Amino acid sequence: MEHLIQIVGDIIHQYGYWGIFALTSLEQFIFPVPADGFVAMGTTMGLPFWNVMFAVLMAALIGSYIGYFMGRIFGAPVVQWLFGKTRLKKGDQFIKKYGVWGIIIAGLTPVPFKIMTWTAGIFKMPLGKFTIGVFLGRMPRYIVTGYLAKRIVETQFYASTEMSAIILGTLQGVTEFLPISSSGHLAIAEHFLKLPEAISATNLEIFDIFLHGGSLLAIIFFFWRDWLNVIKEMWHMITKWTFDKNTLVAKLIIGTIPAIIAGLVFGSEISHQFRQMHYIATFLILLSLFFLYAEWKGGKGEGENVNLKHSLIIGTAQALALIPGISRAGTTIATGMLFGLKRDAAAKFSFMLGGIAILAANVYALISIRNGAIMPDTTFTLVGTATSFIVSLFTINWLLKFLAKHTLRPFSFYLMLIGGLILLVF
Repeated sequence: MEHLIQIVGDIIHQYGYWGIFALTSLEQFIFPVPADGFVAMGTTMGLPFWNVMFAVLMAALIGSYIGYFMGRIFGAPVVQWLFGKTRLKKGDQFIKKYGVWGIIIAGLTPVPFKIMTWTAGIFKMPLGKFTIGVFLGRMPRYIVTGYLAKRIVETQFYASTEMSAIILGTLQGVTEFLPISSSGHLAIAEHFLKLPEAISATNLEIFDIFLHGGSLLAIIFFFWRDWLNVIKEMWHMITKWTFDKNTLVAKLIIGTIPAIIAGLVFGSEISHQFRQMHYIATFLILLSLFFLYAEWKGGKGEGENVNLKHSLIIGTAQALALIPGISRAGTTIATGMLFGLKRDAAAKFSFMLGGIAILAANVYALISIRNGAIMPDTTFTLVGTATSFIVSLFTINWLLKFLAKHTLRPFSFYLMLIGGLILLVF
């Protein structure tokens, strides 16, 4: 975090409002770094708040105009390729239904706004209305979030035990199932976050495993019927002394073996060796390229089930997730697609396969603690795990619906941007 603050601070210190203007323009169009931080940085350096607000709003307009005219020039095919046909259709319906109010609403929330600027350009919203929508949507958000960001910097709000745990638990719950690497994002967040001194001294790798345990509880809860069938199949195999290769339990057992072997042999060494930021960034970029390859080769798959051989190969891909920056969900979903699975079917098998690996990791963490490993702060662990569980439930539900109609390309582009940004900073 110190490196990023220093780079942004040097730009704002040297160029003042023009530096804020340039950074915000890039944020609007290129990478997902919130401009609210630039507002806080500028005001803490002594620049008048409302002057900073003016620079940020002007840059927000420029960045929005770029998206608007890119949509207008390149049209629906490019946006459909980037964001998917369904999202383009929703954007069309949203703009037609709400008009300028849709731009205002989108401006208050940073995630969909970039898509809405392209969509507004495609459907040729009058530029005057578009400008008003951007201004009215962005202004209150920057005022509120800029002020809060400034207060957070001044009071070191994120240093509280509970808030740190909630932030990391939320990040785990989202990134464990989105194909963007939970271990990589947790390592990045733990590097940037102002953790309390007592927590900074704990074994964060053990804490990360407990966060994954929250995701495991969500997997069990969400797919409880499937797990009940797995238990029944396993009981039948044990009592009858048979091994039916067509059962889900057989596929999960075979698919889990590579991860267990890799974890026992290389686990701690790999996690420690590749936890540096430049390694994580490199693996994020490599993962993004793998997604593009999987979409190219297997994006039209219609399969619902895998065979035993494919389970073993998918399990081998899962073992690569020991490396921070390699997503367990991402590698297994993409590998499943290469074998002809539908995206949502590959995701479901990926989640259940990952559940067993997470369970094994939690058992290993408990054994390590019993053998003398440092136990993270109890409150820190409980709050983080509970947050991870709740957020994981919502993420699983959303991602299964998303992958039924969309590709992995948006996640690929996100990983490229994040990986490239980290390489630039570090």
